Amino acid sequence: MQKHTTYMKQILIILTILISGFTNGFACKCSYQNLENEIDLADLIFKGIPINKKQIDSKMIYKFTVDKVWKGDKTDTIEVKTGLGGQDCGMIFEIGKTYIVFVKNGQTSHCRKNAQIDSTHIDLKLDYKFTNDFTEAFKNQEKKLNTQESQYLNRRFSDELEHFDFKDKSIIFTTSMSVISKSDWIETNLGYENPSVELVQLTKQEKEETGYDAILVTWSKFILTDKMKGKILRQLK
Repeated sequence: MQKHTTYMKQILIILTILISGFTNGFACKCSYQNLENEIDLADLIFKGIPINKKQIDSKMIYKFTVDKVWKGDKTDTIEVKTGLGGQDCGMIFEIGKTYIVFVKNGQTSHCRKNAQIDSTHIDLKLDYKFTNDFTEAFKNQEKKLNTQESQYLNRRFSDELEHFDFKDKSIIFTTSMSVISKSDWIETNLGYENPSVELVQLTKQEKEETGYDAILVTWSKFILTDKMKGKILRQLK
């Protein structure tokens, strides 16, 4: 009985290895592209809702109603071709959901930065780059945030910092433990999907001494300690 049990375990291990190899062999493999590269590669970037789909041979064609176009020609509806999913890296869109879609020559794939609108901040970054909503944001080095900067930050960190309002606040921007300018911060932020973030509000005394309300800590592996905060504040002198 023991020999039989050992034999069955060996069989299960072999089957697991074979199934794993088979699955991996048919998985989609993508090379990472940052947002700037994605924007450059696409000839059309839009927000829209897939309303129907049809399969032609080994391709799926989705028809979208278009709500907003950041790059490319404006249109009310558009058809986008992709694969069926799996090894061919076809993008599977759920009918009726709102997506941001990156298209090149009428086609897209799972490897592009397509995303449902409620699961990404890419739309905010596209607004920053392509619209007039943020033309005055992050251009000067004034301590106090202007209206557009406050709106950008409130939208960007609405989930992580939902109880903090950036309006009329003076913010110290950092990358890890280094103080950086607003313009450097926004350029770095555009290249990252979901950077780690922590907001540390200053004490009354610290506000009086520095003229700032809080520190926005991004891309740091550590929770900010008092010692780290002191290091950041000393960089302002």
